[in-house]
Amino acid sequence: MRLKHLEASLSCLQREFDEPKVYLEQYPTCPELAAAVVDAAVKRGDIGNPGQDCLDLGCGTAMLTVAAAFVVAEGEFVWGVDCDQDALKIARDNVDLVDLDDCVKFLQAEVRMKGNRDESDNNGDQDGDGVLEYRKVDGKNQHHKIRHKKRGGRSRGGAFNAGSLTKSRLIHDKEDGIPLPDNCVETVLTNPPFGTKTNAGIDVQFLRTATRLARRAVYSFHKRSTRDFLLKVIREDWGFSESEVVAEMRFDIPNSYKFHKCKSKDVEVDLIRVCMVNHDNVDVDGGGGGGGDDIFAGGGDCYDDADGGNLEYDDDENYKTHTQEGENNNNIDEPK
Repeated sequence: MRLKHLEASLSCLQREFDEPKVYLEQYPTCPELAAAVVDAAVKRGDIGNPGQDCLDLGCGTAMLTVAAAFVVAEGEFVWGVDCDQDALKIARDNVDLVDLDDCVKFLQAEVRMKGNRDESDNNGDQDGDGVLEYRKVDGKNQHHKIRHKKRGGRSRGGAFNAGSLTKSRLIHDKEDGIPLPDNCVETVLTNPPFGTKTNAGIDVQFLRTATRLARRAVYSFHKRSTRDFLLKVIREDWGFSESEVVAEMRFDIPNSYKFHKCKSKDVEVDLIRVCMVNHDNVDVDGGGGGGGDDIFAGGGDCYDDADGGNLEYDDDENYKTHTQEGENNNNIDEPK
């Protein structure tokens, strides 16, 4: 399916959340971005061939899920994973609307990360297992706010290193909250929370979980300001040396919450592709590669239950980049 046709096919879907939850950083993904991400994956041979199933981690209203479902080979599946049952209801309705329910499955599960050792008795870790959790209170999902203690300052050791804290809280194995085996799908797509509220580092945990699940490649959105940190972690700490920013994008965040003062705001983001094929096998605490397990090995019963702007196209209906002639005012650019 050509890029422009894919975008048009997604335009009929409901991308907005009925009641967006701020603690989950729920923002809609526009058809243009969803189509462009999947198109990039197809052109790199990561989606669309026989044997290439796909998973959308943190699928929300299923914009990336549906985009992938339009291009997967016959007989392959796309899995949508999200922790919010309200978002999953919209996601299922979107899949039904375009008659793709025969190749899309949903799973309700939540990506988790470790808490700090000195916070195990705080509200964010009620059971003392060192993991931050969302809990249902009076029938509603409520997020336990974590207040990190200040560290560093003028004392020995210098200023507090947020990057080091994030890395220390990552879960590298199946305890990350997603009950699926390692290397269970060919490619994972994810538009994770940016971790700008009370869940700092959750974007990195989403990426880490995605690399656990994928056999071939991961495509993930991240704020451009985190590029250097993320690429260093991916390449040096995790051993995925053949990873890169494949596109620079502008993610349109509409006025969705009471604290929003502008009608909309563009956030500069990178689309990072993590190549899993030539993994350097760096030993990470708690890690461990998978063996290409079948996706149903984790317990098949759960699998039936269970994110703008305008783009311009060239004559071949591909989105324009910095490498093409003329001024570029699009939401998707080649990285500089």
